[in-house]
Amino acid sequence: ERRTIKYGKVRARRDLDLKVTEPEGTVRNHTAKADQFLFPLGYYIGPVYKGVWKFETDVESVKIEWTGAAWTGLRVVSKLDPVLDRMPLLRTEKKAHEEIKRLSEDLKKTEQQISAISTDADDARKAFLEKDAARKVAEEEARRKQAEADAADEVVKQIDSRRKAYEAKQRDIQAALIKARDVLKDETAKATAERAESGISLNFLANNFVPELKIQFPGVDVENKTFSELATMFWDSGGQGFTHKTDFLGHATLVDPSDCEAGVSLATAIWAKDAKHVGKANLFVSWTWKYKIGPFIEALLEYARRTGLAPDSLFLWVCFFTNNQRTWLGQHQDGVGVFAANVRGAQRVVCVLDKYEDSLYFQRLWTLFEVFVACIILNLEVDLAIMEEGRAQLGDATMREIARSLASVDIGRARATFPSDEAAIWKQINDVYGGADLMTTKIKDLLLRLLNQLLLDM
Repeated sequence: ERRTIKYGKVRARRDLDLKVTEPEGTVRNHTAKADQFLFPLGYYIGPVYKGVWKFETDVESVKIEWTGAAWTGLRVVSKLDPVLDRMPLLRTEKKAHEEIKRLSEDLKKTEQQISAISTDADDARKAFLEKDAARKVAEEEARRKQAEADAADEVVKQIDSRRKAYEAKQRDIQAALIKARDVLKDETAKATAERAESGISLNFLANNFVPELKIQFPGVDVENKTFSELATMFWDSGGQGFTHKTDFLGHATLVDPSDCEAGVSLATAIWAKDAKHVGKANLFVSWTWKYKIGPFIEALLEYARRTGLAPDSLFLWVCFFTNNQRTWLGQHQDGVGVFAANVRGAQRVVCVLDKYEDSLYFQRLWTLFEVFVACIILNLEVDLAIMEEGRAQLGDATMREIARSLASVDIGRARATFPSDEAAIWKQINDVYGGADLMTTKIKDLLLRLLNQLLLDM
């Protein structure tokens, strides 16, 4: 905006981080608040700052020239187009992107028209000056030149009027772009929340997952690989940061609309490939990545058969699939903070056991914490699914033997993979849930009741 006849300022319309390139090439980074003036902070931009200024954010680049008395030649370029086709967008997100693209094209055309009109105006003024100079050569010639000058001046006025109309249109389009970006931000936030609550169908796990793995890793006995081993085949989250080792189902190259970075969750990649395999999660799966793929899937199928639930009606919240491991493994996000919301959204929990005696499930801090919070705190329906080895073991056992085996369960000896998770869970146990002893007692009682019910159902 112009502050006086020869001085101007630049103001941010909303909160943003940007890079400013001054006319002489100096580059500065800024964090600006809404309605705040940009560099130079607190000072007007005077005639000595004449030239092209460039303002860049993550999503667009803006160029504009300060003539010493006015701003002119605004150019806005979007940076989203190169990645837009690789985003797995919901319909509302896509609509918002298309509206921004259409408005950006209209703005570009308007700017081209303003540039052409400005050129015409300059040419007309030049012609006027030439004719006015010639008028001074001869008085007789002056009358004819004056008439021509008046006509040229009228043309200039008409062109100037058209230029102002296009500038008004430009302002309207810029306002519409701001509104469209706000809509896109809201729709992206809604879609991100929906993705966090999504689950993969048991039907996909049973019929598509292993065949897709065999295509990706020919010659590998994938059914006998643990999910931890599979994770090392998919991702590397070591000292150099997170990287994708393979683009299984396209999850490494699809762009996450929430941060415009390549890499989405496996559930999002499955949805992009065939949306019928992903829906609102209705069953939270409590388990450990140390389980083998084949027995894990078989246990869930046996659970569905035993409870009379169709595999294509069960959408499982399984952290391996639903969480975007680029952010979870790469940044070690706080799983404890969002766990309650995830399990409450599914409304129902199944605990997958490998066996009841010396079970891996009882050795993991996450699984014991999950079953305690789901059943004891949130009062949700909790069932058991048990692998074939565990069912055979259970079929030969008495309740006394089962109770004796559960006596060794102790949350104080359970461990989590990440120290940050372990610290956060223990803080909840000690500060909120009454300590390890009370929690262990309640977990044992719950597991004994669930195993007794499972034994009766078998």
